[in-house]
Amino acid sequence: MKNRSIIAIFIIVFVGISLIITIPILTLSIGISPYHVIDETDDSFIYAPSTSSPIENLNVEAEYANIEIKYVSPLVDYYAMIEVNIEMSGKNLAGKNYKDFFDANLDFTNSSPSFIMAFKANIDKLEVLPLIKNLTIIVNLRSGIIFDLNITLEKGNVGLFVPFRMPINNVIVNVSNGNIFYDFNYCIIEGNITGIVNEGNIFYDFKHCKIDGNIIGIANAGDIVLKSTNVKYIRNSSWTFEIENGDFEIYIYQYEDLGANITSMAKISDGGVFILYEDNSANIGARFEIPYGYPFLNMSRLPDCLYRDELSCAHQWMDGFHHNDLTSQEKGRAILTSLDLLEKSVKNYYNMTIEMSFSHIDLLGFFDIDLVSIN
Repeated sequence: MKNRSIIAIFIIVFVGISLIITIPILTLSIGISPYHVIDETDDSFIYAPSTSSPIENLNVEAEYANIEIKYVSPLVDYYAMIEVNIEMSGKNLAGKNYKDFFDANLDFTNSSPSFIMAFKANIDKLEVLPLIKNLTIIVNLRSGIIFDLNITLEKGNVGLFVPFRMPINNVIVNVSNGNIFYDFNYCIIEGNITGIVNEGNIFYDFKHCKIDGNIIGIANAGDIVLKSTNVKYIRNSSWTFEIENGDFEIYIYQYEDLGANITSMAKISDGGVFILYEDNSANIGARFEIPYGYPFLNMSRLPDCLYRDELSCAHQWMDGFHHNDLTSQEKGRAILTSLDLLEKSVKNYYNMTIEMSFSHIDLLGFFDIDLVSIN
C-alpha cells in the first residue's frame, strides 16, 4: 500500500514537471511557427474628383474576389471608396500582408478611374488560393452620383444593390467563372444593364424601378433568371438574352402602368425555359412566340394543351390568353397572346420571342408556362 502511494506521488510530480517544461516550449514553438493569419481591411482607394461630371465612370477589375457594390451616405467627401477585405491563414504567412501576394491600385491615368487587383507576377496561384479564406472587394458609391460601371472579374461573384431612388446609368459586369446578382429596388435606371458570364449564373431582380434602357444577358454555361415586379419604362426598350448551355427563367408581375412596350429575344441552346407572367389590367398585355421543329424545340416538349384537343390550357397554364392552332407537327410557331392584346385594348405590352435550339437530337429541353392576364 505504501509503495502504491509513493508511485502515485511520483507520477503526479513527473507530470507536473513535464507540464512546466512543455508549456513554455509549445508557446515558443507556436510563436516562431511559419503558420500565421492575415486579416486586413484596406480602404485607402478613394475617388474624389475636384470637378464633377454629369455621369461618372468607374472600372473595377480583379482576378479573384467577391465584389459587392453598394451605396453610402451622400455626406461622405468622396464619390467612390473601394475596400479590400481579406482573410488568409496557413504556412509561411508570418510577417506578411496581402500586398505580398497582390498588386492593388486605383489608376487615374485614363479618363475613367480604374481599380485593378491581381496576383503578383511571381506568385504561384495554386499555392496561394488555398490560403485565402475570404477576399471581398466592396465598392462604396456616394448616393446621388450617377455612375457608369464596368466590372470585370476572372473568378468570384458580383453583387450590385441599387436602393430607393438611387440613379444609375450603364452597367456592364463580365465574369469568367462565377455569378452575377443584380438587385434594383425602387431605383432609377437611366442606361443599359448588361451581364455576361462564361461559367455561372445571372440573376436580375427589378422591383418598382423606372427604366430608360435595355437589359442584356449572355451566359455561355449557366442559367439566367429575371424577376420584374411593377417596373415602369420611360421609353420602348428591349430585352436580349443568349444562353449557350443552361436554363432561362422569367417572372413578370405587372400590376401597374408599364409605361412603354418591351420587345424581347431570348436564344437558348441545350436548355429549358419557364415563364411566369401576371397582370391585372386590361391596359397591360403580353405576347409570347416560340418556334418549334428542327432546329428548334421539339413540338412534344410544349405544354400538351397547345396541341391536344382534350386538354384546355385555360384551366392549366393560361388564364386570359389565347394560343394559335398548331396545324403542323413538323415545324411552326406557338403564339400565346393575352386576350386584351388581341382586342387591341392595351396601352403597352411585352412581346417576347423564345428560340430554343439543341446541339444533339437527344437533348429535348423543356418549355413551361404559367400565364395570367386580367382582361
